[in-house]
Amino acid sequence: MKIKRQALIVSINELRKLADDLESQTKQFNLELGVRETVGADKKWLINIINKSVEYSDTWEIEE
Repeated sequence: MKIKRQALIVSINELRKLADDLESQTKQFNLELGVRETVGADKKWLINIINKSVEYSDTWEIEE
C-alpha cells in the first residue's frame, strides 16, 4: 500500500481561530440539543480547505 501525503501551511493564530470557531459551534449545538444529548470535545469536524491558485499545488488554505 502506497501512502500519499499532503500538507497545509497554517499559523498558530489560524489554528486557534479555527479551534475557537469549532468550540463556539459545539456550545451552540449543545444549547440546541439540551442536557441529554451533548457534543463533546472529541467530536470530529470536517473543515474545508481551498486552493485559490490553480497554478500552484502548495497554496492550500483553510476556507473561512
